[in-house]
Amino acid sequence: MKLMVMVQMVALSIVSVLLLCCCLTSADSQDGCDAYAPVGGRFAVPLHHKLQISENLRWRHNKTKIFDQRPDRIVTGKRDDVFQNGSLKLTNLARSSEGTYVPEVYDIKGKLVIDPRSLYLCVLDPVSKPGLKMECALPDVKFTCVPGQMPEVTVKWFQNDKLLPQENKWTVVQVAQKVADDSFKCKVSNHVSSMSSEGVIQNCSSIFPKELFGLDFRIMVSILAGMGELFTTFVCPIPTEEEELRLGWTNPEGHHQQCHHHPPNLHHHSHGQPGRRQRGGPQPPRGQAQGSPRRPTQV
Repeated sequence: MKLMVMVQMVALSIVSVLLLCCCLTSADSQDGCDAYAPVGGRFAVPLHHKLQISENLRWRHNKTKIFDQRPDRIVTGKRDDVFQNGSLKLTNLARSSEGTYVPEVYDIKGKLVIDPRSLYLCVLDPVSKPGLKMECALPDVKFTCVPGQMPEVTVKWFQNDKLLPQENKWTVVQVAQKVADDSFKCKVSNHVSSMSSEGVIQNCSSIFPKELFGLDFRIMVSILAGMGELFTTFVCPIPTEEEELRLGWTNPEGHHQQCHHHPPNLHHHSHGQPGRRQRGGPQPPRGQAQGSPRRPTQV
């Protein structure tokens, strides 16, 4: 029986140690701030004790005594520095107001009657209103949130005042035609404040029409481009060298109609200028027999 009790006690001890380790790890993973307040704002540091008239109340900021109230007088600070329940009243906060605040309560004999419970206050600047930049990258449109020089802020996106899943992304990409009439805005926040940009409606989709001849504009562009290639291939064939020579013989003035299509790899022969015969005379047309050379007369 005693052995079973000892085993249970050991098991409970192990569980307690594990829970303590988990608590310490959780506390260490935080940024060290117990509370947040904006620069220029107000904050109340709670006392967590029912103050008696006969007790002495002191408040310390980073180990410096900033308030000391005795039962009959106030030694340090002013009466307006605390609320009626003894909680500390902080007003017009500055960066220097950040730090650890600890209360101390003593009885009439000078004995500490509460366990000091400290609070670390972080004082932050309020966020400024962000800007929103729109950039056309067809077929898409890019929205970029510009928060200014504000460290440690989060951003959220809204489409027609509806929250989007793209959280903490400074740039959002959408298909321009699908959001042609939608309003986008971003909202930046920190622990003490938040601000939203003005709503922006993109105009990228108005650069090109949505439809052409009843079909999607991009599809019609592809179709017309293909038709242009077919027209060039079948309607305006590339003349061969023999055809160019024959055309030059039958029409020495050079007024025959040609498709002005000159591929970069085609080698052109120079033709005679209009009104002038080429050096050595024109070549006979294809298929015409040439006369045999005359033999010299024997004497």
